[in-house]
Amino acid sequence: MEGSAGIGRLNLYLGTWEVKRRIIDRFNRSVITFEGQAFVTPVQFEEHGDTRSEHATLRSSRTYRLDDAHDDLVVRFPNLSEFIRLGEGASQRVIHLCGPDLYRGRFFFRTSDAWAEMWHVRGPRKNYLSLAHYCRV
Repeated sequence: MEGSAGIGRLNLYLGTWEVKRRIIDRFNRSVITFEGQAFVTPVQFEEHGDTRSEHATLRSSRTYRLDDAHDDLVVRFPNLSEFIRLGEGASQRVIHLCGPDLYRGRFFFRTSDAWAEMWHVRGPRKNYLSLAHYCRV
């Protein structure tokens, strides 16, 4: 829907992004990093790169579907179930309950060339903090 707040925000972020993420895993007492690229199209967010721990480096990826819903941008898992909704704010809080795990997120839309996301995840087998920075390529 043209002119929608969510899609208006999305249009600012279409393209290719360098991604750097640091995960502090409190449950396993470790630090994990991710470096790669993200690709944002009108219908999809896709990320590919290397995840490193002190024990191994693994090739990693994730993909989300992007949909317009009134004034929000709906981020969906590949099976099309809803993950989160983003609106127009420069700083936004989101929450997602995934079974027994609670994901509390924060998005910081700084400029059209840089944004960040932070997640605090807690559950029976999870307790981590993740901070990712995205810079336009």
